[in-house]
Amino acid sequence: MSNPNPVRILIVDDDPTVVEMLSAVLRDSKQAYAIETASKGSDAIATLFWQRPNLVLLDIKLPDMSGIEVLKRIRKADPNIPVLMVSGNATETAFAEALKHGAFAYIPKPFNVLYIDHLVAAALATRRSNRRGPVPSSS
Repeated sequence: MSNPNPVRILIVDDDPTVVEMLSAVLRDSKQAYAIETASKGSDAIATLFWQRPNLVLLDIKLPDMSGIEVLKRIRKADPNIPVLMVSGNATETAFAEALKHGAFAYIPKPFNVLYIDHLVAAALATRRSNRRGPVPSSS
């Protein structure tokens, strides 16, 4: 019996090998995920609007625009979608900028399968808790 509302994950990377590795890690997970992929930032943004993902795995360096620009557009469309930034050669400045714009975490290449599994679960748990509403401030 399949889940009528699977968790939707969008993988955005221009390297087909990376996309396949991430897809395989997620397929092998205990959770059933519906995986969409995009090789360009513009395709990711289009996918964001017709297939609203629950989580995005986003490369910092894409052929048509930076991953940071895609991240900014994701935040504008839905600030509750967790975004995990992925890169093998980005600078610390790029990751600091990604975190400043709301990235949940950074996944370095090459990947550690357990790390990816853990971060995806943590990011999705954060999204679920954010959907329950804001935590009242103590002031």
